[in-house]
Amino acid sequence: MRLRIVLATAFSVCFALLMAVSCSSESSRDDRIRAAVRQQLELYPLSTLQDLYKSFFQAEFGAEHIVADTASAGQYLDYELGIPDPTSILFEPVGADSSFFRVHLRCVQDSLISREQLFDAFIDGVNKVEIPQIEKWNDTWRGILTVIEGMNLELQNFDVDRSNIEELLKSGQYALHHSETFSDAYDPHYRIVRKDIFFDRLFPYLSE
Repeated sequence: MRLRIVLATAFSVCFALLMAVSCSSESSRDDRIRAAVRQQLELYPLSTLQDLYKSFFQAEFGAEHIVADTASAGQYLDYELGIPDPTSILFEPVGADSSFFRVHLRCVQDSLISREQLFDAFIDGVNKVEIPQIEKWNDTWRGILTVIEGMNLELQNFDVDRSNIEELLKSGQYALHHSETFSDAYDPHYRIVRKDIFFDRLFPYLSE
């Protein structure tokens, strides 16, 4: 049976996270990584290292895949919009120094923004991830991982996830889905939107 946890997190929490990201520029990189990890675990206590990796990757690059077929991407969005989004979260910054936000589909389902607003914002912020960026990402992730290891979080399947991510990056790949644990618990439905697009096109409607 699919477990769904409805997060009792209102807009005020989303806004607090937003302010935390905006005000973090004076703290050290390691402090910001730790803060981002704690924020994710507060929202999603069952997050694994795989889920943390996904968040930090999204914070660096946005959506994992270039969208070559916007028609198919639109059709899949329409399919997901037919699935009730169980979260009370409207949006959330991801990672340390995040340049991207997750915008949850309930924003459309609750008629705060339109399907077209979300889809266009998502598509306009998608960029192809180039090989040199992935090579640099390997070093960035190792630094993030070192900080996470020092937090002694006792994450589920930590050693297995660490090894799997290492092998993924060695093979020249980089994209991961959410863990099965995360997906079963939170049933996430969102789109990644670049920070400047989010503030310009979506945030005014989500902050009312």
